[in-house]
Amino acid sequence: MKRCLSCFKEYDDILHSCPYCGEPDILAPNEPIHLMPGTILADRYVIGKSVGTGGFGIVYKAWDTKLETEIAVKEFFMSRLMTRAPGTRKVIVSRKSQEEFQYRKKRFLEEARTMAKFSSLKSTPSVYEFFEENGTAYIVMELLNGMELSKYLALHGGKVEPELAVMIVNEVGSALKALHKSGVIHCDVAPDNIFLSTGAELGVKLMDLGAAKIEDATTDVIDIVMKPGYSPAEQYDKTANLGQWTDIYALGATLYVLLTGVKPTESTNRKDNKDDLLPPSAINPDIPENLSNTVMKAMAIDIHMRFKSVDEFLQAINGERKVVPVETERRQRKTRRLTTVVIALAAVAVIAFFVMRNYQEKREEGFLKEAAIDVWFSVEEGSSEEAAMQFIADDFTANFPDVTINLRAIPEKEYISELEKAADNGTFPQLFESTDATENILQKAKPVNEILNSPQAKECLFLDQYHDYYPDNKRIPLGIEVPVAYIITAGSESCEYTDECFDELSDFGVAETLIAADEAHTDLIGSNFNNKFYLDSKAFYDEGGNKCAVLLSSTMELNTFRNAFVGYGKSQAYYNAPQVHAGFTYEWSLGEGNRDENAAAERFLTWMLGNAYQSALMITKNNEGQIPVNEICFHSKVESRYLAPIEDIFKQFVFN
Repeated sequence: MKRCLSCFKEYDDILHSCPYCGEPDILAPNEPIHLMPGTILADRYVIGKSVGTGGFGIVYKAWDTKLETEIAVKEFFMSRLMTRAPGTRKVIVSRKSQEEFQYRKKRFLEEARTMAKFSSLKSTPSVYEFFEENGTAYIVMELLNGMELSKYLALHGGKVEPELAVMIVNEVGSALKALHKSGVIHCDVAPDNIFLSTGAELGVKLMDLGAAKIEDATTDVIDIVMKPGYSPAEQYDKTANLGQWTDIYALGATLYVLLTGVKPTESTNRKDNKDDLLPPSAINPDIPENLSNTVMKAMAIDIHMRFKSVDEFLQAINGERKVVPVETERRQRKTRRLTTVVIALAAVAVIAFFVMRNYQEKREEGFLKEAAIDVWFSVEEGSSEEAAMQFIADDFTANFPDVTINLRAIPEKEYISELEKAADNGTFPQLFESTDATENILQKAKPVNEILNSPQAKECLFLDQYHDYYPDNKRIPLGIEVPVAYIITAGSESCEYTDECFDELSDFGVAETLIAADEAHTDLIGSNFNNKFYLDSKAFYDEGGNKCAVLLSSTMELNTFRNAFVGYGKSQAYYNAPQVHAGFTYEWSLGEGNRDENAAAERFLTWMLGNAYQSALMITKNNEGQIPVNEICFHSKVESRYLAPIEDIFKQFVFN
């Protein structure tokens, strides 16, 4: 009996072709440089014909003589670096290509080790062994029957039904979740790296970890793989700013194609030009709005607008999380900035007192040298933030007379575009508000290590969790927000709950379906409560006939709540749980200047981070809801007592 080198079934020795598949008993390789069918590797694996060829290797169908089963063998073979004489086994590498060949082979084996770690996952191919032989390297893995998703799309009109699209992305997302948990970023998610395997049921496999990188790794050269339409802009920059958000963009782009049949606009064009990428629902009205919004959020050019994890993304595509359009969320985020500061004469006196006292207590040795710095910030119409910033600047220069601070208050609608222009033409400020800054802007910002090491930062309770929230290390928050339930205690629809905190939504004594959620704070609410659809906030704020008495929201909306429902009884209750997911707000960043300008900008930012600025401006009566990062706000001597309940739970706040 002999074994067919194509289908690997046994048949009688007297036959010269396989009775099952019709292939001759002596097969030629598909290409002269491929291994001859019948070649035995590692004294165990019988090589058949190649079934796939890529830039980094050749995949052969093979037979495992020990386990007597079909497997796949991937050979490291880059045709531009190496060759093979027809009919031979050993590869030939020129002397000038040796260095790159050895590096690429090392990366190939690293891919094998990475794949082997995740062999138990249903959504990644199993790796059984890897070894070196014939001057190159091999990976032994399970043999998959089926086709790449890209080929499947080509055969089925370029798109699939939403239900199938969601199923495929769920499977790929499951694999990515496991990779990310282990600190591995795939960096090459696209339809040609997703395999649909056939069998008893349809299977989905995420392939090719050749471009994967270890998150936060900085000691090795990273192979950046770009897939036009699928790779986010940060991959083209070839920076170290790659993370979970990189795979989330690519997975969102894949879902975009599955739903619409249209390849997304290249990310660099979206970044450099006006972003005209149509939402999936605009291409196909049958696509649910929430699913369309989910895709666009995953594909946001600004990495800070994307989902924070694959898990959040999957919750949204499965209808467990409500997502508003990206532009709506961007506008809503602007409400999180410190733009409601009211400066009265009495407040000015309080500020002066605190600033002077803090300066005398915290003043460091030495003085700042002569420098002029530009400080840019965004203001809303009618806001008095400009007056507040002017006072702080005046007080700072009174203590550091050699420093000139040039404040520039820019209308909110123009702010980001002005920063973008400055980033491109070299007129960037030394210090700027960066709450809504794009990735292009933040690339021009300096790391804030000096700020984090300052005495003022040491007084801040939550900055020890800084790196979990800001992997780019480019922004300093001056405030935080935490979840809160706003309650109507008397009126057309009311709830009798008046405690300062709540442990579960059932504490309110109303069905969860009668609780509203604030769309402006979807991420904060979703991180803390079960991800399901609540009523819209308008069901709560409709004073004439409000449908519910409880609104899940953020502390940032406290003034809005207090100014509503004139004549109604109302209260707020803070969420009390072993872990309360919170968020940083009102961020600032450092631009580039000379040594003296940088020193002045850093000192001015630490000035704003200190107790004096935080206590006098962030928690005045007219600015309740702005919770400072500084410890001063969590003690009983604070003038404003609206934070009293938080004093008992702030140690449970987590930022990620």
